Amino acid sequence: MSINAKHFYEFEDFRLSAEDPSLWRGDELVSISPKALETLVLLVKKKGEIVSREELIETVWKDTFVEEGNINYTISLLRKIFENKELIKTVPRHGYRFTAEIREISKNGESPVLNSDLQPQPVAQKRPFRWVLSLVSTVLVLSLVGFAYFSTVENSARPREMQPAQTSEAMQSYLRGKMILDKRSVDNREEKAIDEFQRAVMLDPTLAIAYAGLAEGFATTAVKIPFPKSREIIAKAKVAADKSLALEPNLAEGYMVRGWLKRNADWDWAGAESDLRRSIELSPKNATAHQRLAQTLSVVGRYDEALAESKIALDLDPISEVIIGARFPILEARGDYDVGLKESEEFMRENKASNPAARAYATFLYHTRDFAQVIEIGESSLSKSSNKTSFAWLSLLAASYQKTGQSEKADEVLRQLEAQSRTDSKALYSLAMNYAETENIDGAIKALEKCFEMHEERMVWLKAEPRFAPLQGDPLFQQLVRRMNLQ
Repeated sequence: MSINAKHFYEFEDFRLSAEDPSLWRGDELVSISPKALETLVLLVKKKGEIVSREELIETVWKDTFVEEGNINYTISLLRKIFENKELIKTVPRHGYRFTAEIREISKNGESPVLNSDLQPQPVAQKRPFRWVLSLVSTVLVLSLVGFAYFSTVENSARPREMQPAQTSEAMQSYLRGKMILDKRSVDNREEKAIDEFQRAVMLDPTLAIAYAGLAEGFATTAVKIPFPKSREIIAKAKVAADKSLALEPNLAEGYMVRGWLKRNADWDWAGAESDLRRSIELSPKNATAHQRLAQTLSVVGRYDEALAESKIALDLDPISEVIIGARFPILEARGDYDVGLKESEEFMRENKASNPAARAYATFLYHTRDFAQVIEIGESSLSKSSNKTSFAWLSLLAASYQKTGQSEKADEVLRQLEAQSRTDSKALYSLAMNYAETENIDGAIKALEKCFEMHEERMVWLKAEPRFAPLQGDPLFQQLVRRMNLQ
């Protein structure tokens, strides 16, 4: 603590500087993350008053993206520093209260000691000689720490309070989040990944790549959240992506996620292409960036370019199920049904338990008019699918039953799809395909207009979807295509 400090707090064997926030135990500087230190300052300044979780978020994390759940982590860090003494009390449904006896010392001298009930306590006799020795020791410690610190971070953009150990821990949290997000088999992977990314941001608010990870987590979550809540999550993703690039203007991951958001959330095809190409320029071997560029080019009808980018992505990462699976909508939109059938059959053979692999294969079987196989695979897969993914099988089965003259089964499955479509915009989009193929043009257009209002992410394929062929001559459909910036 600086010898010039005029305002600090004492509790237990700790001293907390209020001017240039730092925590000391005796004459030793305590290693503490910036956000945990800010939280402690707020709790101590309240001197026993309850601090709500909302106040903590608004005060400590006002300009970052840590949500309420991460307060628990910060409080646990503080309790660990205090060796799990009951200095911070959780007040259920209200917040937290600092319970230690606090002595506030300012330029006007010591204030009364305050306990958790805010009752004045006798002021201990001053010990000036001990304080002189303490302050001299403090100056020596700070001189050594300062020399080592500024030698290390002379050319760094990190804030002064950030320590190497905290930075390393922040990066480890980011890497854990990325690993979780990349594993589709992990339950609640988005929530767990976001928690790690938020922890990284809390530990190091200047770690640009952690904000890019946070944007990815939010963007992935939004796909599974109903409208309008999904738009709130998308807004968070956009802010995080912009923050990553504000901190690091040449961050490939920042451009990659921002380009993906422009494609899926803004329907800004030119902006998406520009950001994704910039990401590839900065990191040419990033297979995901090539894959996303391929999908962006495909929805605007640039199929040859899209397949070329898809090939690059596949060469860079030939075993990724996501990258392999991303090729099939491009082949479908291009009308390469025989190629798609061959590749999807191989994909399913190597991934027998994969629902996306089975669905890709069934889709190309449908386009090549092998409706019997579609029904066989669809009935088996539907029985194993969750409600969240069953809409695609219901759509394929209803259409295949219809094509094979099984009208009663077709009607029964279509009713199930219609029931799902009342609460799920993805099911509604699939239902529009069935309506289009059965020449229920009005029903198809109304369903698609509702999907547009709800900003259903599958609307990006509106112009490229072959099952919408019967709608191509309809003026209202063409109007939707223009509103999607696809014409």
